[in-house]
Amino acid sequence: MKPYKYILLDWDGNLAKTLDIWLFALKTSLEKREIYLSDKEIGADFKIFEERMVGRGIKDIDAILNEANLIAVEKVLDVELYPNAKNILTDLRKASKYLALVTTSRHDLIDALLKKHEMQQSFDFVVCGDDTLNQKPDPEPLLKALDLLGASDRKGHAVMVGDSNADINAARQAGIDSILFYPPEHKVFYDIEELRALNPTHIISDFRELLSCIEK
Repeated sequence: MKPYKYILLDWDGNLAKTLDIWLFALKTSLEKREIYLSDKEIGADFKIFEERMVGRGIKDIDAILNEANLIAVEKVLDVELYPNAKNILTDLRKASKYLALVTTSRHDLIDALLKKHEMQQSFDFVVCGDDTLNQKPDPEPLLKALDLLGASDRKGHAVMVGDSNADINAARQAGIDSILFYPPEHKVFYDIEELRALNPTHIISDFRELLSCIEK
């Protein structure tokens, strides 16, 4: 077990239970247009949602996504955290770990959510989607976080914690280890075998397991 000192964490579907919100938003937008798909067909990897819809011959994809975004933003401020997520962040801080939140969500949204959940002091740095030109799976956001943490030359002591292929692939391209968060409810969103094939360094189903992956 490596003595990880620098911990990068994703927000959506990782610390916060936003996958159901985005799924609801996309499903609502689709059904307004009399397009009925299963939860699994819509999925949670919204980065390739457009590709899926093009493959089905569905038009007005931009309009669907824009409307879904408006629906989701209204609901996401009420998002709950995954069990034990906040407590584990506190434990990591007490263990003198350096933490960075790395998310594709915008600062205006994340800043409001961190304030609501009283997590402003949970991270040393927050890297949002409007901080970089490229988003995960591009490694740019992770590399920026590592630079801010002063860990650019200590990648062997850094790890990315996330729920999606974008997180795992970004970690690999950034040259750091990864921890896949895959609780039971993620079965409807992600295929675990596809995620395993990306070779994350560790897989956890509850945030209490995170401490066993990170040597104090």
